[in-house]
Amino acid sequence: MKNRPFEPADRVGLWLRCLLPALLLPLLVTACAAQVRPVEQGVVETEGFEDFDDFYVVDCLLPGEVRRMGRSMYLSPRIPSRTTALDCRIRGGEYVAYHRADYRSALNVWLGRAREGNAEAQHIVGEIYEKGLGTEPNFEEAASWYRKAAEQGFSRSMVNLAYFYEQGFGVEQDMAAALNWYRRASGASEDDLVFASAAREQMQALEAELADTLERAQRERRVLQQQVESLRSQLAARDDQTTSDQETIATLERLLADASERVDNTEGRLLRLRGSVAELPEAQRDELPAISPARVGDIEFGRYYALIVGLESYHYWEQLESPHQDARRLGELLNTRYGFDVTLVLDASKNQLMAAIDDLRKKVTPDDNVLIYFAGHGQLLRPGEIDENRGFGYWLPVNAELSGTTYWIPNSAVSELMALAQARSVLVVADSCYGGAMSTDPGSMLVGGNTAVSEGLIQLGLSRQARFVLSSGGLAPVFDRVSGEHSVFARALIDVLEANNAVLREQDLYRQVTNRVADLAAPLGIEQTPELRPIRQAGHAAGSFFFVPRS
Repeated sequence: MKNRPFEPADRVGLWLRCLLPALLLPLLVTACAAQVRPVEQGVVETEGFEDFDDFYVVDCLLPGEVRRMGRSMYLSPRIPSRTTALDCRIRGGEYVAYHRADYRSALNVWLGRAREGNAEAQHIVGEIYEKGLGTEPNFEEAASWYRKAAEQGFSRSMVNLAYFYEQGFGVEQDMAAALNWYRRASGASEDDLVFASAAREQMQALEAELADTLERAQRERRVLQQQVESLRSQLAARDDQTTSDQETIATLERLLADASERVDNTEGRLLRLRGSVAELPEAQRDELPAISPARVGDIEFGRYYALIVGLESYHYWEQLESPHQDARRLGELLNTRYGFDVTLVLDASKNQLMAAIDDLRKKVTPDDNVLIYFAGHGQLLRPGEIDENRGFGYWLPVNAELSGTTYWIPNSAVSELMALAQARSVLVVADSCYGGAMSTDPGSMLVGGNTAVSEGLIQLGLSRQARFVLSSGGLAPVFDRVSGEHSVFARALIDVLEANNAVLREQDLYRQVTNRVADLAAPLGIEQTPELRPIRQAGHAAGSFFFVPRS
């Protein structure tokens, strides 16, 4: 698909790039040497004869363990596991055929272990109820199971429960409770000044937003009160009131009651939030300088890997112009400037990309950091379009068809593989149409504020898992090559990373890239707004992703 809002004389190549959220996750690197390695591509025409559903995540029941007690031997109950279909079969397990189990079969796998008190099983049961998997979500049940796991110290459940309190899903909306669970998930103590500084900034922004909402609700209530009083006065002066008159005033009174309830609820939320802000410890107010790599002391950031994907030569979809150049330049920059071990994948099919993701999933360790850059076509479907049994967001490999989703990669499949991966932090960078579809969590408290990077903040950010998607345009179409060699977003990303000389968090990268995109897009008369979102379902647990340039 193309988008040509203008035709400059210098033949600025403005192409609509509909790629989907770069949902790839931990890359597929095979050697430890810091270099950029292209991946050899196979013959995609034979792909239909291979079972690429092997790489999807399933709810697997593994055989029980053979145990000995004295002279007796017995078989323990079957063990639930969330793994790939291929791994489940190799280990002798069973799962519901097709890569996604439904609501009932998934519960059957995990409910027994969850009732026994296993925190991971309780968390997964909470996810099943939250997602619904073919039925309506049950947020009350989800919140109940998240709480059971969170109270055992399971950080992913703490994040999800905090998110429920923040949004009012299955529980009464309570910003103080949300803040407390986010704090516990991050590992910060109650008097931690680093956490308090970031929390204060976020909560003050929420306070301003609630105050604005309250003002609008009060204004609406005053207008309705005047209308009701005016209509009552008019009717009182008349002897011939009709049924229509009575219905009108009844409708206005219902609207007034609703507006009054909104005012009361908003006032209550605002008071609770202000109380929570007042309880936070006073943070350091001095401006801190940017932290250079030489000032990070003995902090161990771990190994860095990057999977860089550029897809141009589509079999059925429109060809793109810049992904190969974007991918090559970014891969070179990450390798030479930031020490990433880079794997470059160009014009790959579904099976090749899914295999690459799974290879890396099995390779990375809990100390590793992974960046995935995806440039190619993407698509966003509504229920009933092509295949109503699949997810909404898709990444399109080069062999993706126009009329069916067989060779499309759903966001949900990649998110599930990301959740299985052991990497400490994962940042998906999606230069694609609808790239933000990989996460729709607003989660204002899941993304920190403008707090300066300090050693304490780095230690806090490294203490928990991080899963973020930085998309070039949220849920909107974005542009391919605009001028020169690169897309608007890729040019901005490369510029920021080239100019940076300090330890850089994902949210600071996001702010700088957003500003640079605005600078590049304005002269061209186009609008493009990047987004940064946490990916709860991929295992985000309030951590951070850091870029550390070489000295």
